[in-house]
Amino acid sequence: MRPETFARLLSLESLIDAEVGYWLERRPAQADRYRETLVSRVSDLVDEIDALDAVAAARMYDAVVDFLAELPEDDDAMVEAALRFKRAVDRLTDRAMRPGDLDDPATWAVVLDELLEDLLDESARAAARTVPDPRGSLRARLLLARARQAADRLVVAVRAERRPELRDAMDRLAFAVHSRHASPEGLEPLVRAVQRVARRHRPTRVTSIGAFVVGQLLRPRGRRGNTDAGD
Repeated sequence: MRPETFARLLSLESLIDAEVGYWLERRPAQADRYRETLVSRVSDLVDEIDALDAVAAARMYDAVVDFLAELPEDDDAMVEAALRFKRAVDRLTDRAMRPGDLDDPATWAVVLDELLEDLLDESARAAARTVPDPRGSLRARLLLARARQAADRLVVAVRAERRPELRDAMDRLAFAVHSRHASPEGLEPLVRAVQRVARRHRPTRVTSIGAFVVGQLLRPRGRRGNTDAGD
């Protein structure tokens, strides 16, 4: 699985977490409207995953259908439905990620970069509304939490003298989201500061080709077949 696909999976999981959290906290009166909005947002993300990895998208589509098919009406059942979805993401990740990918800082550089872009999009979407959007606010906070986890995994690859830069940038962003309720215009330079660090560690096409070539060279050579028969 490409790191970009993994990033989309984490974004989808964050969205489900936010929607379940909103339902548990607010218990929306218009259940049909809640479901329609959820379906629309989830469908968009599954389409993004499909553009990257059709197999992963198919598995996530099945998990989403299972989640939506029986949206429960009590808190415990809603939590259980969310947990089943999250475990489906875990199983897909365990099967599709290569050994070592989750320990590779480059993977988390991609995740951090992509989740912060989602955070900016969420901020812009909320700002476009004429009334406060508690759903969007919850999504933004959960995206930020996931981004912070990715930054913590990436920091091991950053030179020691540059680590405070990444941590300071993430902390400024956290204050802006949690306490200052910054506008999209206020968030953008803070997000870009973190992304500049992340993009220095994203895998390039050259490094991807190099990794593939090394992998081919390290593959065990099988016995030569009938080509030697006439020697």
